[in-house]
Amino acid sequence: MEQIRQLEHDRLRQLAEEYNEKGYETILEPGPDQLPDFLQSFRPDLIVRKDDEATVIEVKSRRSLSQNPQIREMARLVQGRKGWNFELILMGGGAETQLLDGAEPYEEADILSKMEDAKKLAHSKFPDAALLYAWSAAEAALRLTADREDMEIKPLKPLHTIKTLTMEGIRSRNDYQFLTTAKKIRNAVVHGYKSKELNPDIVQRLITFTEKAVSCKL
Repeated sequence: MEQIRQLEHDRLRQLAEEYNEKGYETILEPGPDQLPDFLQSFRPDLIVRKDDEATVIEVKSRRSLSQNPQIREMARLVQGRKGWNFELILMGGGAETQLLDGAEPYEEADILSKMEDAKKLAHSKFPDAALLYAWSAAEAALRLTADREDMEIKPLKPLHTIKTLTMEGIRSRNDYQFLTTAKKIRNAVVHGYKSKELNPDIVQRLITFTEKAVSCKL
C-alpha cells in the first residue's frame, strides 16, 4: 500500500508541475487555511486555479479510492459550486485513466439496478440496448471482484481484468471465453455494426454472470 501511495504522490507532483507550466496556480495537498469554507472537512490532493475557474483533482488507485468514501461527497459539493470543477484520475496496474468529472465506480446496488434495466430492455425486445446495459454492469462487477480480492487492475481495460482474474483462478476459463465473445459483440454494437451473434441468450448469460459475481456465488 505504501508503494501505491508513493505512486499517487509522484503523479500529483507531476500534475502540479504540468499545470504550473500552463500558467495555473497550483496548491498541492492544501491545508485548512488554503481551502474554501465548503471544503474545510476534506483534504483534497490538488487544487488548480486560473482566471475564475478552479478544479479539485484527486489521484487515486482503485484500492485507495475504495478506502476513501469521502471522495463521493467532496465531488458532489464541488460540482454544486459555480466556477468549481472536480476531476478524478484513476491509477492502477501501471496505467492511468482520466475520467469525466464526477465519474465514480459502481457500488453493488448500482450494478444490481443496472441489471434490472437490462432485463426490462431485453423483455421489451431491445437486444442492443439490453446488451450494452448488461455489459456495463458486467465490467463494474469484474472491477468489484478485483477490489474484493485486493487486486490492482488496469481501469477501463476489461479484457485485461478478465484475463487477470482467470489467471488467478478467480474466474473460470469458460467465463473468460464467454466474456471475450461478449466483448466483441458489444464492440460491434457500439461502433454501429450488426452482429449475428447477438441474441437473447448472450444477454441473459451476461445478466446471470453479473448477478452471481456481485453476490460472490461464482
